[in-house]
Amino acid sequence: MIKSVKSYIYKKNIFNFIVLTFLSLLQTAMMIIISLMLEKIMAIATAKDLDGLYKQVILFLILLPSSVIMYLLIVYLKPKYQKKAITQYKNNIYAHILEKNISNFNKHNTATYISALTNDVHKIEEDYLFSAFDLIINITLFIGTIVVMIIYSPLLTITGIVLALLPFIGAIIVGGKLAFHEKEISNQNASFMHFVKDNLIGFSTVKVFKAEQKIKELFIKNNNVLEDKKAAKTKTLALMEMVQNILSITSQLGVFFIGAYISITSGDITPSVILLFVQLMNYIINPLMQIPTSLSKRLACKPLFKKIEEIIEREIDNNEEELIEKIEDIRISNLTFMYDEKVVLDDVSYEFKKNKSYAIVGASGSGKTTLINLLIGRENSYSGNIYYNNIEARQLSLDSLFEITSFVEQNVFVFDDSIINNITMYSNIEEDVLNDVIVKSGLKDLINEKGRDYRCGENGCNLSGGEKQRISIARALINKSQLLLLDEATSALDNETSIVITNNLLEIANTTKIMITHRLDEEILNKFDEIIVMKNGKIVESGNYDKLIDNNSTFRSLVEFSK
Repeated sequence: MIKSVKSYIYKKNIFNFIVLTFLSLLQTAMMIIISLMLEKIMAIATAKDLDGLYKQVILFLILLPSSVIMYLLIVYLKPKYQKKAITQYKNNIYAHILEKNISNFNKHNTATYISALTNDVHKIEEDYLFSAFDLIINITLFIGTIVVMIIYSPLLTITGIVLALLPFIGAIIVGGKLAFHEKEISNQNASFMHFVKDNLIGFSTVKVFKAEQKIKELFIKNNNVLEDKKAAKTKTLALMEMVQNILSITSQLGVFFIGAYISITSGDITPSVILLFVQLMNYIINPLMQIPTSLSKRLACKPLFKKIEEIIEREIDNNEEELIEKIEDIRISNLTFMYDEKVVLDDVSYEFKKNKSYAIVGASGSGKTTLINLLIGRENSYSGNIYYNNIEARQLSLDSLFEITSFVEQNVFVFDDSIINNITMYSNIEEDVLNDVIVKSGLKDLINEKGRDYRCGENGCNLSGGEKQRISIARALINKSQLLLLDEATSALDNETSIVITNNLLEIANTTKIMITHRLDEEILNKFDEIIVMKNGKIVESGNYDKLIDNNSTFRSLVEFSK
């Protein structure tokens, strides 16, 4: 279970919180003192006591610099506290996301993670973090005001409290819907961001298939749903404010009338005390209205906390993960995998031997990519077994596997950064190693032309598909891994370049190479130790090029069809 957000807010931040809490209490005391001074000045004016007035002026001149110092400290410390709290929280969310394994990460779409780190955290910052000291001020102000009022007139105090409860009850009745609205808005925000992200990534597809009008209509529909939910929340807040204002005016005038009545009939209360009570009623009514609002906002953040915790929570396997340092062999036994009730891999068994090279071929949908994804640990919901050195993959530490494995996907992701940072993935690599990798991946001409610091753009938009694939290959080669998995790694390259790079890959020593390829050139495939032919989720044949051609079966049909 992920730690509570409070642990991240207060971590190495407790001093700032304590000092701000103390300053908030001083701020409350200052507000009450000023109200008492106003009552005193009114009584002095009524009594025409000039000496008393001078004393109040001196007291004010003493309090003024103290107030300035207090507020300056708040101005300095509050942003510092809030920045540290929310920065630590976001940093820990992102750290926990990065700690998830691939399978666990894929249970949520990327828009959900983005929404959590932006919309949800921003809401927590505004409605939970910022309201903490408002609550402290309002609660202490309410209690301090009650104490002062009782000292002056217990009867009028009781009257004031009863009347002040009117706006408080109104706020409770209306404000109960806020938590519901916050959760609805958060969920719709995530859905909306997912829709926008998908369509912007697929912008070229939208244009090619002239789907602009339909996408526009879907955008308007999704946007309207989101704004409707926001409007519902705004309506609730406006209704709450209206009820509070009406009942607040009613309660203040009620205290004024009743205080005047007591003053006229019994003379127990002076006009200055009546004005004091009217002033202090603000310090009862406002806290009673703001406390439930602040509490309801903080309560509305609870579903957001829970949502974020569920998103970043990792699956914990009670079995101790086994580490792997060397790959001797990889064995799959009776491997079956289903996706949406469709069998993708059907009882597959095979053994990959150390430092051998394997080409996996087959028609689209035959299960090639799924097999590679299971080998790299992207899914563990398969039946059968995958063994690394007789260790079942589900008991294996994926981090230790990734230390000795490199994977090149068909759909390459390139960061919006320099070519060199995309190759090294921000690691410090020796210059001779880097230069060797640049040559073997076919990147030398690109770097000579554009330079190492050339910015690739969002997902490599400033590069061609072939250039992105070369970067991905260089990224894999730089690790000098014991296992190299490649899924159509040269599909975007011309045939001549593909042959050169494939030869470079096959010449890498002390590495087991498993490569999915759609290129069935005899020159390339003859260099693999084994060719694995897949069809309908099964391995239907395997062997070297000449053996498979002589079989006059599936492989030969694929080769003839590709010519």
